[in-house]
Amino acid sequence: PMFHQFEGLVIDRGITMAHLKSVLKTGISELLEQDVDIRFRISYFPFVEPGAEYDVTCTICGGKGCRTCKQTGWVEMGGCGMVHPAVLKNVGYDPVAVQGFAWGFGVERVFMMKHRIPSIRLFYENDLRFLQQF
Repeated sequence: PMFHQFEGLVIDRGITMAHLKSVLKTGISELLEQDVDIRFRISYFPFVEPGAEYDVTCTICGGKGCRTCKQTGWVEMGGCGMVHPAVLKNVGYDPVAVQGFAWGFGVERVFMMKHRIPSIRLFYENDLRFLQQF
């Protein structure tokens, strides 16, 4: 019923998916205050091409597999991709000269992984015993 997200956008000459992956890995690792691996899974988002969902190593189990990550060792953080050339053109940029990437991720997901909270539902159950810990 609700989704809290923050997003980022980078536009410059010579931007690639490698830049995107590096920024996400560094940014998420800094936010979580620990080194995590990141992976892309191809996905469709209308304003990027190619588009992907990105996952990070589950901090609850350290990537070994648990209930939170559905035994995969990975937790989805958000969506990302290279800005579609039509979007660049529509805002006045030459898509041949510049490229860009965009990403977004859920605020709750970052907080979950940082504090090793096993279920996102805990944020919305209004249990003061849980909420007062933060």
